[in-house]
Amino acid sequence: MKHSTIDPVNDKAFTIAGLVVHTLPGCSASVADTLNGFAGVEVHQADPTGKLVVTVEEQAGEKTMIDTISRINQTQGVMSAALVYSHQGTED
Repeated sequence: MKHSTIDPVNDKAFTIAGLVVHTLPGCSASVADTLNGFAGVEVHQADPTGKLVVTVEEQAGEKTMIDTISRINQTQGVMSAALVYSHQGTED
């Protein structure tokens, strides 16, 4: 298996994170609309039980991932946001 090394100072590094967001009953549609309005955030799937599949993209040179995930957790109607996937790479 090949591993890549990411230079934390490299402005070409990007991160993509996958989250499962649990919402309060009846709030998934409004939460999805709110999250889709956040920069770098996309809701891909919502189910009737209140679970959302969400990606967060941090572009090269940005340092916004933690703040964006915190903002998702603080959104009205969100019970929790769990990080289930993270990928870091460089734009070559």
